[in-house]
Amino acid sequence: MVFWQYWSGSEKEPLVDLVTKFNSEDHGFEVEMLSISMPRKKILMAIAAGVPPDLIHLDGDMVVDLGLRGGLTDLSPLLRAQDSGLGGYIPIYIEMLNINGKQFAMPLMPTCEAMHVNKTLLDQYDLPVPQNLNDIVKVFDAVTDSSKDPLERYSPRALQPHIGWLPSWPPWSGKFIVSAFGGDWQVANSAENIAAWTWVQDNFASKIPKDKLAAFTEGFHAYQSPDNPFYSGRIAIENSGVWEYNLAGIFAPKMEVVVAAFPSVIATLSEEKGKQSNAGTQVAVDALAIPRDAKHPQEALKFMQWLAKQENLEYLALAQKKFSPLKKISSGFFDKHPNPYIKTFVDLANSPSATYFPQVSYSSRYKREIKAAYLKVLRMEAKPQEALDDLQAIFAANN
Repeated sequence: MVFWQYWSGSEKEPLVDLVTKFNSEDHGFEVEMLSISMPRKKILMAIAAGVPPDLIHLDGDMVVDLGLRGGLTDLSPLLRAQDSGLGGYIPIYIEMLNINGKQFAMPLMPTCEAMHVNKTLLDQYDLPVPQNLNDIVKVFDAVTDSSKDPLERYSPRALQPHIGWLPSWPPWSGKFIVSAFGGDWQVANSAENIAAWTWVQDNFASKIPKDKLAAFTEGFHAYQSPDNPFYSGRIAIENSGVWEYNLAGIFAPKMEVVVAAFPSVIATLSEEKGKQSNAGTQVAVDALAIPRDAKHPQEALKFMQWLAKQENLEYLALAQKKFSPLKKISSGFFDKHPNPYIKTFVDLANSPSATYFPQVSYSSRYKREIKAAYLKVLRMEAKPQEALDDLQAIFAANN
C-alpha cells in the first residue's frame, strides 16, 4: 500500500517510526511511505491521471477542494461496513472533514489558534499577561509608546522596535481575529466580523503610520527563523497555532513564552461583570484520505484505523509537540508533554466557540481576498464594513 505524506524533519520522523512499527506487525500487507513536496500539485496530477497512491496526507483545505471536485473516496460506506464509529474524535475535526454528508478524510494531527505572549518583553515594561481585549490595547499603547523618533520606532532594524501587538502578524491575522468577536467566514460582513476589524483599525492601525506598518511587517522574511519578529523579541503578543511554543523554544530559547486563549469580546464583557466566558478559536487539521481510483482502499482504511489508535496518535502528538484529535486522553499525556500549555489547545478545540474555514472549493482565493481586504483596513484605505461588504460580494458570487 503506497502512502504519500509531506511532513519533513522532526515532524516526519515519528511518522516513519509508526510506519516501521506497522510493517513489523502481521497485517497481511506493508505500507510504503513516500515523502513529497508540492503536495497539492502532485496529488491533483496523480488523481487526474488515474494513478494515485492508496493513501494521502492532506490539510483541511485540500480535503475540501479535492472532495468537492470528486477526487476523494467517501469513507462513510467503508466505515459503516466495518461498524467503525467516529464518536471517539473531538467533534469539530470530524465535522470539518465531512462535506455534504460525505466523510472524505479522517483527522491525523489537529491544531487551533491561541495567544502566545513574550513574557520576557512584558516584564521589561512591568506589564501582566493580558486577560481581556482591553488589556491588549493597554499593552500596545505602553510598549509602543517610546521616546524614540516616531520615524524610527517601527523600523524592523531599529535597536528597540518593540510593539505590543502587531495586527498584521502573523500574516493570517485578519482571518483569525474575528474569532475573538464570535465571528467566522461563513458571512464575511457579519456584525461580529465588522466589530473585530473595527477594533483593530480603531485601536491599532490608526496609531501606526501605514508606511511604517508595512515596513515593519515586510522587514521580516522566513517564518521559521530567528528573523521572525516574535522570536526576535520585537512583538509582545501574537496569535498562533500549537506549533509556536516549540518553534519559539528553538529560535528564542531564552524567551519565556506564556500561552492562553486569545481573549474574546464576550469574555471581556463578562469579566467586567465578574463572570468568565469561553474564548473563540479557529481550528485546522492534517488529515488522511483515500484518493479516487486508489488500488488498495481496504488496506488504506485499515492502516488509517491503526494509526487512529490512541497509543499511536499520542505518540505522534508527543513527538510533534501537538495534541491528539481524540476525545480520550491517557492519564499521563499532559505530564509527559513538552508544551506545558498543551491543555489550553485541547480545551479550545473542544470549546463551543471553535470554528473552521468554510467548506468552499475556492478557499485559497477567499483567503487571499481576506488578506488583501484586511491590509486595506490596516492602511486606513477602507472602513471595515466597506472592505467586508466587498468580500461578501465575492463570497456570494462564488458560492
